[in-house]
Amino acid sequence: MPSATPQKMLKKANEHQNSSGAPVEKKAKQKTPGAHVATSKSVTKPRSRPSGLKLSPNTAMKEQALYGDDIGRRIRNLRHIKGLTLKDLAERTLCSESMLSKVENGKAQLSLTLLHRIVHSLDITITALFSESRADHGVVTRAKDRSTFRIDANGSRLERLIPANLGHLLEGNLHILEPGGGSDGVLTHEGEEVGYVLSGVFELTVSGVQYLLHSGDSFVYRSEEPHSYRNPGKQTTRVLWVSTPPTF
Repeated sequence: MPSATPQKMLKKANEHQNSSGAPVEKKAKQKTPGAHVATSKSVTKPRSRPSGLKLSPNTAMKEQALYGDDIGRRIRNLRHIKGLTLKDLAERTLCSESMLSKVENGKAQLSLTLLHRIVHSLDITITALFSESRADHGVVTRAKDRSTFRIDANGSRLERLIPANLGHLLEGNLHILEPGGGSDGVLTHEGEEVGYVLSGVFELTVSGVQYLLHSGDSFVYRSEEPHSYRNPGKQTTRVLWVSTPPTF
């Protein structure tokens, strides 16, 4: 009988070690900078909604996420319309080509920071990126008809107070931030923003200065100043947020 090769002996030793319950060391995968992959490591499957987060049936049906085939396809189509290669967009957004490819194919979740850089590079707004073919009309928007989309893997979301596609000078959203949720990075863009904390705890950082706000507190700043935000508490935070010109 021919003697076992070194490779087979090594494979058998590994199998014996696994069966004995001894830990097997695995190399940690590196996280690609520039976008937030939907799981805690480098696995690119979207995270499921936290079990404690409940939405009404109407809200759940209208909710849009910052990952998936649909949003990725829209980004890819707009990139082609602008005549940009994947490398061109990667250079403009300071993101790797591989990560943008995952985003366009619905295999990675966008961070809010990267989303802002993408729409700026494509010369559109987030509203235009998510807009449906139908136009919203009317002075009043009923709660059940309000458009909603998620902004992070924690389940945080925005509810539009001002319908898209109407050419408004103002943009108004209800930010509903789950614990740990937020901008996931620093944002800078043209305009001015004002907000009012309806409930919960809200951490706002503007030009490197950190502010902790509670229910009833308000804020205002120029959007050109580097800013970020998050919910540092253990309960859901709700913030009424108005800005101009529209960026979402």
